[in-house]
Amino acid sequence: MKKNIVSCSPKLTSEQLKKNVAAIHTNGDLSLLERKMVNVLLLNAYDELLSRRTHTLPVNHLCAMLGWDESCNIALLKRVLRNLAVTPIEFNILENGKEVWRVMSMISFGEIKNGICTYRYDEYLAERFYDPEIYAMINIGVQRRFEGGYALTLYENCLRYKTVGSTGWWDIERFRKLVGAAASIYDEFKYLKRDVITKPINEINRVSDIWLAPEFKKVGRKVNYLRFIVTENPQKTLLQPDLKDDHAALRKSDTFKRLREHGIGERLAIAWILQDKERAQAVVDYVEEKDRKKQVKGTTAGYIRKLIEEKAEVGIKTAYEVKKENASKEDIEKAKRNKLAARKAELEAEYRKQMITDRIKRLTREERKILVERYSVAEGEGKTKSYNPETTEFEDTIERIAFMAWLRSQFLPEIQINTNEFAQWLKGKGSELKEPVE
Repeated sequence: MKKNIVSCSPKLTSEQLKKNVAAIHTNGDLSLLERKMVNVLLLNAYDELLSRRTHTLPVNHLCAMLGWDESCNIALLKRVLRNLAVTPIEFNILENGKEVWRVMSMISFGEIKNGICTYRYDEYLAERFYDPEIYAMINIGVQRRFEGGYALTLYENCLRYKTVGSTGWWDIERFRKLVGAAASIYDEFKYLKRDVITKPINEINRVSDIWLAPEFKKVGRKVNYLRFIVTENPQKTLLQPDLKDDHAALRKSDTFKRLREHGIGERLAIAWILQDKERAQAVVDYVEEKDRKKQVKGTTAGYIRKLIEEKAEVGIKTAYEVKKENASKEDIEKAKRNKLAARKAELEAEYRKQMITDRIKRLTREERKILVERYSVAEGEGKTKSYNPETTEFEDTIERIAFMAWLRSQFLPEIQINTNEFAQWLKGKGSELKEPVE
């Protein structure tokens, strides 16, 4: 069967989320709020999905994007993040004509601290989210209108079919899995139709930019398949004013343009300006002045992030700078000594290994036979089946490796490091330590 592929590349606005269809077509075991949170977090992280594993979003901006215009329920946010961290997301993907199944958690880390929500995606998940071959455009403005979890889930699963006009036939069990209708009550179709099809369709047609109409197919007297006809909502023009880019004016601001010039992600720049426009501008001024004086180590983007996220007073040294300047000479010397000691231990281990290798090479045939007999007694005759007394060698590679490991362990306690000989060995390797060997 030929696969329909939606190919388009519209510019992503601050309220549009380019979401991987494989991710949309997953088990629907998410509440309405959890599904909204998934889309908001992904929208915020999208610009840097491939370059950063950890992403941040001011809690007040997060709440606003979720539609909480008057208050921030921190306890509820924590519960949602906790649930996302343990919610499996399943991918069913065709690779070379074969179905491949994968599972991972929705987010791998979540934190709310000092008014900032921090979260992290698994690398594979981030890659799938970022550059899907087929994608649906989910408008966060539309999302805020939904009040039913089944409605938002069905909307996400049908949106990409708008250009082809139909979802195609889904069997009932697959449909229930997609929308998360696992309750036993939905084994009976009349309840499934009432709660998971009719009510959600009514909500979708009332608040969204698409219009759905269901069709059913029976096998005998039982409904076994359904599909949804998907068209543009005739009320779309009425919805448009509420779906405009609320940040169009902000994007034209000098502060936004300067943040973007420093490599700050589009959505992150918007979030900072919404949080505190004056402070964002002051931080950019401060960092650019420091950079002109060549006093910024690393990237200006990293320094800007640090100043804003640590809420450091602009013009006053950050906690990191103070810590760096107050690092005592004793601490620096201690770090050097520790590094030297670690390097010395590493070289001594290599030296012992070389000495043992040389010791084994010098073994006579009689010494080797005696050692093999000791090995056989210690480890059992089954370990020496391939041993050839004539050549004193093991013909089986695995047995030979096991014997050599045992042999090295026997010689190791005998090896004593002579300072002068060790120093000569180091000199021969060109690996002299910076301080005399003790």
